[in-house]
Amino acid sequence: MASGADTLEVTPRQLRWTVRGLMLGLFCGILSGTVVAVALPRVVADLGGGQAAYTWVVSANLLASTVSIPVWGGLADRAGRRALTLLALAVFAAGSALCGAAPDVLTLVACRAVQGIGAGGVTAMAQVMLAAAAGPRERGRYNGHFALVMAAGTVAGPPVGGLLAEAPGLGWRWCFLIGLPFAAAAALALGRAPRLPAPARRGPVDLAGAVLVTGSAGLLVGWASAAGDGFAWLSWQSAALAGGGLVLAVLFARHAARAADPLVPVRLLAGRTVAAAGVACLAVGTAVFAAPVLLGQYFQLARGHSPAVAGLLTLPMVAGMLVATTVTGRLTAATGRWKRYLVLGCALLALGFALMGAGAGRAPLWVLVLAMLAGGAGAGLAAQPLLLAVQTAVPEARLGAASALVVFCRALGGTFGVSALGALLAARLTAHLDGGAGTEAAYTAAFGEVFAWAAPVGLLALACALLMRETPLR
Repeated sequence: MASGADTLEVTPRQLRWTVRGLMLGLFCGILSGTVVAVALPRVVADLGGGQAAYTWVVSANLLASTVSIPVWGGLADRAGRRALTLLALAVFAAGSALCGAAPDVLTLVACRAVQGIGAGGVTAMAQVMLAAAAGPRERGRYNGHFALVMAAGTVAGPPVGGLLAEAPGLGWRWCFLIGLPFAAAAALALGRAPRLPAPARRGPVDLAGAVLVTGSAGLLVGWASAAGDGFAWLSWQSAALAGGGLVLAVLFARHAARAADPLVPVRLLAGRTVAAAGVACLAVGTAVFAAPVLLGQYFQLARGHSPAVAGLLTLPMVAGMLVATTVTGRLTAATGRWKRYLVLGCALLALGFALMGAGAGRAPLWVLVLAMLAGGAGAGLAAQPLLLAVQTAVPEARLGAASALVVFCRALGGTFGVSALGALLAARLTAHLDGGAGTEAAYTAAFGEVFAWAAPVGLLALACALLMRETPLR
């Protein structure tokens, strides 16, 4: 069992309850980000929203989750880890209940942000608690379980959401309420977990850094969501949002480099492995979070399927993720090696999106099945090696911040990926419709182009994976 400066001796029984509670919390947190993907057309129609609502119902959750992750990570290096995890679950449950009762789009977007703050805390604290309770080899095995749960939550969201949206007596509001029993079960399991002590570090959380990173990410996500649709790329609105976001990003980087205890430890990025892993996490996050949203809309709008059928058609991606994460976790724990699986995963990710781009234009369904299997397997293979690469490259005292950095980068990539690819989809759809294409043909062509544009993201992750130095797990 784990031991060290900021851990205590954890019995096997306590570790099992800890892992069970964290897995349940992770599942409901990740599920909340994708379960609404297929139900979006019905949600927006029922609440009277416009085209921008499609992006913001998803992006509000992802953005709030993303910017809250480093705050939770900073708190984890100062306060009791179990108490913080339970607090995150409570915030998530409150946000989920409010989403289920939202009367209009603006209220739903605001409540999705609350839900995202709780989900970000659950996601960050899961890695922090595991790092404090288990040794490096055990982390490799349990990270495989975590990656499996995250894969299931990410890609099972669309089929579950589609079924709920069409189920008699339920409807799309249950896409938000479904997380409540999982959150309650997670809290009960964590009640049997040990009280993991906080590290010796004290002092206030870097609130200035939180304000800067929130402002920067918010402006850039707003720009990526609306540019080309709400206003022209070359316009004063575009310049204001993008320029303001970049200025705040530079100010945040300078602040983090000078602060004694920054919110996001950018000093960790000085190492080649950590820096490459951060960029790779951005790329993998883009693929993992954007794929379910895009596929759910593609099967409905381009191929004419119902929400339930569209959700079920994404199951090949689920299968690829589940098998890959299971196998990778066992092999990593047995061999202590992770780089080979990361390289293969990034290559498959790029291949999967390339095949999706080629197959979107009315190719046989088996082509899309192969594409989703490859993309899902790639995401599953890459997920936990990226975390292990960072955790083995930093001192034990910085495990909390380093783990949160990985989750932050992955969520940030997902936030920008959903926003940017959604904006690209809207722009290409408008171009095809203006060019005289029919609605179905326009959607088919636009989705094919968006999937093709996502393929280089996988190649970027592959290049980063090749740059990392492998440190065998102890």
